[in-house]
Amino acid sequence: MCLLIRSLIMTFLFLGFQITAVWAYERGHPHHIGQDILISFKHKKSVKASKSQALFVKLRDTVIAIGGEAHHARVLFHAGREFEIDPFFLASLAFVESNFRPKIKSNRNAKGLMQLRPVVLEVLGVTNPWDPYQNVMAGAAYLRHCFERYSKYENCTYLALAAYNIGPGNTRKLESSEAASRFVKKVLTVYNRLTSDASRCTRHILNTEVASIKVAGVR
Repeated sequence: MCLLIRSLIMTFLFLGFQITAVWAYERGHPHHIGQDILISFKHKKSVKASKSQALFVKLRDTVIAIGGEAHHARVLFHAGREFEIDPFFLASLAFVESNFRPKIKSNRNAKGLMQLRPVVLEVLGVTNPWDPYQNVMAGAAYLRHCFERYSKYENCTYLALAAYNIGPGNTRKLESSEAASRFVKKVLTVYNRLTSDASRCTRHILNTEVASIKVAGVR
């Protein structure tokens, strides 16, 4: 099953997400591919196993502190390696999307830890959206595509997160959406906290901060 899901995800990426048009119905933080959000584990061959283990331990402890479980951290770490995305960024996204509740479903029928919409689940071949492995791997694949799609823009992190939230589209659509602006600010706020002061982060503290976020000040 794991190999099947991985194969479907990689095939989906190779095809360039041609189903983007299906999502048509449905600003700025200057990070670029290869910098801090999108990082390549695969190209860091010289990194010692002990450092990799230390990173995982830090991720695991952080995820548990903000309401997740150890196995969620393992999946996030694996997805980070597979799609070359900072696993703490994926953890921030999962926190904002589901508060690490794998069985949650939104009023728009988005499901699981990464709150994937039915069309995403179908195209990626996810057979069980409540399974953290399938859900996180599919969410990471989708997010990677969003980063790639908007990589030429200075505010690609903003655009990628906005597209993940409301669906891909032109930059004007993404930059004018108040819902997307609020979502992006929430994710970046959590990410900044996890990467700067993770030892003092708890689910309650982060939920309080996220709940107070307004649209103003995102850019």
